[in-house]
Amino acid sequence: VSPLTYRAPAAASHLMLTDRRLREEEARAARAETLRATAELSALRAQLNPHFLFNVLHSVLGMVRGDPALAEAALEGLGDLLRYALRVHRDGVDRTALRHEWQFMETYLDLEKIRLGDRLRVDRRAEEAALDYAVPTFSLQPLVENAVRHGIAPRAAGGKISVEARIQGDSLRLDVSNDGDGRSAGAADDEGGMGLRILRDRLDVLYRGDARMTAGPTDEGGYRVAHILPTAPNEAEAEG
Repeated sequence: VSPLTYRAPAAASHLMLTDRRLREEEARAARAETLRATAELSALRAQLNPHFLFNVLHSVLGMVRGDPALAEAALEGLGDLLRYALRVHRDGVDRTALRHEWQFMETYLDLEKIRLGDRLRVDRRAEEAALDYAVPTFSLQPLVENAVRHGIAPRAAGGKISVEARIQGDSLRLDVSNDGDGRSAGAADDEGGMGLRILRDRLDVLYRGDARMTAGPTDEGGYRVAHILPTAPNEAEAEG
């Protein structure tokens, strides 16, 4: 019998074993990466919640001192915000339908509207189809908070915030802009406000570099921050 008769099956067996080992190593690496990303996201959520809660409580405390009746209305909105934030943290929710984040953002703006009154003007526009797209939890509120705190609140005359959600090709685009002082809002972003820094990190982990977050002054002298998220419609509706 020719030696080749034995070598061919042996070579084939060796190739099969090598291929199986490579696939097992790839699977282990993928599991390790998933665990790493999960742990990192959990840590980022844990950082975001105290930051968010501190800022909202600070706003409400200011109302308690100045106008108890107004503070009572604010506390109702605060309760809605806390229920959402705590559920996200408790259940480890990293993505949800935009409609849930949009409602959360609107509740936050209503709270700020109570505090700032006519000094805060808001323009909100969302394509209906965009509301079914999956987005990271806390993807809008930190942007809006940054715009209010640095672009509107410091100005005696206040200003306007614009929030827009639209489908752009295969992606979802979220824009938050203000007509305030673009330099101060930009400085706040460059200095790395906690909420925005955490949001950038979460986008990197969730989308592995495929999501973009841009920021810069507008032609009108304000400031705009935008997310461009690669995502699919309806994938997170069940998580809301």
